[in-house]
Amino acid sequence: MQGQGAVGSVEDFPALRRTAIECQIRPFGVTDQRILGSFLDIPREKFVPAGFEPVAYADSELSHALAGGKGARAMLMPLVLARLIQAADVQASDRVLDVAGASGYTAAVLAGLAASVVALESDEALSQAAADNFKALGLADAEAVCGSLAEGSAAKGPFDVIIVNGATQRGLDALVAQLAPGGRMVFLRPHAAGAGRAFLLRKDGDAISERALFESAGKLIPEFAAAPAFVF
Repeated sequence: MQGQGAVGSVEDFPALRRTAIECQIRPFGVTDQRILGSFLDIPREKFVPAGFEPVAYADSELSHALAGGKGARAMLMPLVLARLIQAADVQASDRVLDVAGASGYTAAVLAGLAASVVALESDEALSQAAADNFKALGLADAEAVCGSLAEGSAAKGPFDVIIVNGATQRGLDALVAQLAPGGRMVFLRPHAAGAGRAFLLRKDGDAISERALFESAGKLIPEFAAAPAFVF
């Protein structure tokens, strides 16, 4: 796996991308060739925080600072993201909502798999960065929308798939309501200090089902954090 070593030139990035797929993503159980192909096509180094391009393909989370000192928006590790996308069973005809995707990497990957992707980000600067990245890469089917993460994007829905880029403790009801019949949502949920678990939620008619997928660490998304408990 790629560590923290520096990259010598831009020409090294395609090789690092292939190495990440072969040494991180594929060994983590991702076998869907469409997904692997989309990860190969999208230059993650264009989406990471400035100065972190040399470690764009390391097996660790990178974070973008949120405006106003409101914390940071973590980018999921590529192997975790790929496994979540595979579990969501994204089809070529699907409408996808990407939640808390920072500068748009997740949405860019999804754009190669689905009919359309709405990238919802509450941080205005990150949402604009996502829009700029989509334009630079010619991703006409990916749209950046700035707004409340918990409120979702009802005007653009309903959605066949919703990808939540991080861990949540509460506040998913509006997103679930925006799933189309047969819709799927994937997200992480913390269950111990520094640990978490990935989940798949399905909506079939009025029935909602949920199952655990795999163990995975992922930073808590501030907008989906539980309110602090009052201590006597």
